[in-house]
Amino acid sequence: MEIQDLQQTLAEMGQNVDALKENQFALVAQVQVLQAALASALMHHPDRKAVLAAFERYMKVAKDSAPNLASRMEGLEAGMLSLLGKHQA
Repeated sequence: MEIQDLQQTLAEMGQNVDALKENQFALVAQVQVLQAALASALMHHPDRKAVLAAFERYMKVAKDSAPNLASRMEGLEAGMLSLLGKHQA
């Protein structure tokens, strides 16, 4: 491979990395908006105990289905549990 080909490949890879970063930031922003909307709905839900029970079941399934992501889910899960009235020590 010539130097010019390597430089072009490197530039293309840099553009791909930049595009991936932008996609990640967009996803983070979407998650933040969805979390805020969900928190707003949960704070006014008439049967938060039932929602809490369902949420805990779904979280178990989610973590069992994606064990490599389970540790990343725990912080978000704790926040949702707190919103639903289950305070953890």
